Amino acid sequence: MRSILLLDSAAKIFSLRERLLYFGIAAFFISMFLPNMPVVNNVIIGAVVLTSLLYNPFREKVRLLKERKEIILMIAFYILHIISAFFSQNRQEALVMLALRVPLLIFPISIGLLYIRQELKDRILMAFIIIVTATSVVCLIYSIQVYRVKHDAGFLYNDSLTSLIATQSIYFALIINLALFAYIYLLRKGSFAIEYIGLAYLSIAFLLVFHFMLASRIAILSLYSVFLFFGFRYILQKKKYLEGGALILGLVICSVLLIKVFPKTLNRFSELQYSSYRFNNHSMESHYNAPVTADQWNGANIRLAVWKCASELAGTYWLQGAQIGDKQDRLMAIYKTKQFDVAFATKRNMHNNYLDVFCTFGILGFVIFLLGYVVIPMRNAILWKDLLGGLIIGFLAISMVPETYMDRSMGCLLLGFFLSFLAAVRPPAGSIR
Repeated sequence: MRSILLLDSAAKIFSLRERLLYFGIAAFFISMFLPNMPVVNNVIIGAVVLTSLLYNPFREKVRLLKERKEIILMIAFYILHIISAFFSQNRQEALVMLALRVPLLIFPISIGLLYIRQELKDRILMAFIIIVTATSVVCLIYSIQVYRVKHDAGFLYNDSLTSLIATQSIYFALIINLALFAYIYLLRKGSFAIEYIGLAYLSIAFLLVFHFMLASRIAILSLYSVFLFFGFRYILQKKKYLEGGALILGLVICSVLLIKVFPKTLNRFSELQYSSYRFNNHSMESHYNAPVTADQWNGANIRLAVWKCASELAGTYWLQGAQIGDKQDRLMAIYKTKQFDVAFATKRNMHNNYLDVFCTFGILGFVIFLLGYVVIPMRNAILWKDLLGGLIIGFLAISMVPETYMDRSMGCLLLGFFLSFLAAVRPPAGSIR
């Protein structure tokens, strides 16, 4: 606890400006999980931005901007939003989207133009881990209380598990992915940010269980795929076949136990076997707390149907884009034409961030987005051998496949902050790593 408050002896190296930035970012992490408190969240973000703007000289910011091509592209991408809003017919929707996506601009021009040294980076990551773990514990306690009243185990899974913080499980599952690998990163390097090793491993075990209960398919598949990849890589590189095999076997056994203890998570994956659809199907959408049948809409086939409609929109507006204020209206028109009443009634977005960007801004906007948010950040992570950065970028990139992250406040906060943070912890040109 002393280290998280910067009261330990090792924290004496931090200057006043570093302390202010640290506590501002920690407060931002907390505010992300405060339900229905946008004013508090905005005030804290404003404080972080102000601290960042005063953190280093303007001349240094300009120099860092010239070095960080991804930050230039992220800023250009938001400028494209403003231009698109001007050409939109639905100005009200355009202004709503501009306000929602402000984090995609303010974090790059604030956090993205700083240099955060490794010692401070470790403390920020540790604060993130502790806040995520504490939030998970509170959510679980609340859900258990609801379960005891309702006598329905469904309240221990998926979105019900994060209802207290008003956050969709798919976003919180991604956050836990990031926290888990931040933990592993700090443990591997023996960072002084971790005071109690035993408690750290206990926290990791708890987060893995909580993560499974969230039942986010994309988060579970990406997390365990990474575990398996590095498990096999460890076996082949170190030639410790017995030890590596035991680790992989342990992972498989743990997965089987989790499925046995939390069977409703498996129900989410059973939807994937029913991928066919009819646009005019009026059946109810399946739920993890009920049997899944072939005649229902489910998380898989409804996305395939939405993507089919969005692909038609992309084909029509591939060059100039449908514009930020009009893309949803034009998608709704396609739903209506195809008698896709389920999607029309619920105003479904495109459920794919890449499709959304392509439909909204056309080919130029898509290239700017792809380079600024995925390609160049990943290239930098590889060049700097930043494994944690590469994993964070990879998780974010994969998570944008089944969801339109930029249509949600949490998605914009995660993309804007973490990509800017990864740029900020990369040493400036000419400095010693």
